[in-house]
Amino acid sequence: MSESEFQFDAAVSVHDFGRMAYTVLYVPPEIVTALSLPENPRLRIEGYIADQPYKGAFQPAGNEKYYLILSKRFLKATRLKLGDTTTAWLKVADQDAVDVPPELEAVFQSNGTVAAVWNSLTAGKRRGFAYRVSSAKREQTRAARVEEVLEKLADFT
Repeated sequence: MSESEFQFDAAVSVHDFGRMAYTVLYVPPEIVTALSLPENPRLRIEGYIADQPYKGAFQPAGNEKYYLILSKRFLKATRLKLGDTTTAWLKVADQDAVDVPPELEAVFQSNGTVAAVWNSLTAGKRRGFAYRVSSAKREQTRAARVEEVLEKLADFT
């Protein structure tokens, strides 16, 4: 494994965050140290957890602890449950990469002005807008969210 690749075993746990709780994998301290997470607290990674493709970012939990969020969809696909131990094989991802849903990509291809606004945003803002669209399951909801994103992008002009 290279410096940007790492592997660890961890138990599926709950991280309480105020009124919310997340299902997570806590990152072992040696990985936190090796990746200098205190200096790069939301480092983006990609790879596999429980043999299922995974993309995400480390989340700080305080006291130099970090975790990876496991979504309900991901848990269903892996059949992981609280307390299960699993293996994560991950590597540091391109920090500026954004997975743009096809519906948004089509808008950018046909409208250079909107594409220019999109490209002027930080990768984090673009990822947030892209997730808003891609997280919808129904085609109608995705279309409505594309319109919502376009309205928000108009605020940046």
